[in-house]
Amino acid sequence: MSAMKTVLYATDCTRNSAPALRYAYRLSSAMDAELHVFHVYELPPVTVATIRPPKQLKERLHQEQKEIVTNYCSTHLKNELYLNPVKIQVVESNFVAKSILSAAWTLEPDLVIVGMKDEYTLRGIFSGNIANELLNKIDIPILVLPNDIYYHGLSTLIYATDFEEADIYALGSLVKIAESYGALIKVVHIPLKTEAVADQYMKWFERKVRQRISYPEIVFSMSEAEDVESGLHSYIRKERADMLVMMEREHSSIYDKLFHRDLVRTMEGEVSIPLLAFNQKRICLEMKEQKNNSYSLAL
Repeated sequence: MSAMKTVLYATDCTRNSAPALRYAYRLSSAMDAELHVFHVYELPPVTVATIRPPKQLKERLHQEQKEIVTNYCSTHLKNELYLNPVKIQVVESNFVAKSILSAAWTLEPDLVIVGMKDEYTLRGIFSGNIANELLNKIDIPILVLPNDIYYHGLSTLIYATDFEEADIYALGSLVKIAESYGALIKVVHIPLKTEAVADQYMKWFERKVRQRISYPEIVFSMSEAEDVESGLHSYIRKERADMLVMMEREHSSIYDKLFHRDLVRTMEGEVSIPLLAFNQKRICLEMKEQKNNSYSLAL
């Protein structure tokens, strides 16, 4: 399985977002991936009253913003930056989520990283609703970081499963991150009291995963709860996880209530660890393409 090569990290360049920048940088470095630091800015109202040509003003502001992001990275990454230089990208726009999506479609990174809602951010750039907008539209795995996150490597990753074929594919992608650290992946299912055969499904799912994924550091467990959300919170606290991994599911499943209640807004209020989300629609398309390619080769 190929390793990650490119990571896109979107930042508002505030002091409160600095820990997230360091996390994105160190995570990328550990995976030997190229980090692109992306910033969206707006044209200040004062520009319309100046006598300089609009094009010249835009070019000057663009260069200034690029220098701001460069200095921001130098200030908060310090000597680390010289070990693995980053790529700086800035764009002028009033639509942050759309700009991040556009950058992701152009760059085609293996991972997109954004910060969670920050009440101290003037523009509220990375608020829960924007992160949700990205989750609904982006077809690349997206990692949402608490702005006060401290990077200490990865030891335990929790993947919440619903026993679907797409979960196996997502786990294969998660291994790209886990193997850089030798991290343990704990696959958990939160069975509700109405689920009578969850243990049978778990045995079947574990067998399928082990047949297709050779990474040895994967374990499987269940943790019964009144509802999926509280069950996940309890499990995360008990296992002292470094990252929660979930899938943005499209069809009916036991997780629908959780995801339809605004996934990021719900989780960011109660979970202080990074949240990695895979898009089920993208995974299903890739699975279909792989099957079609295999069929063509067989012919």
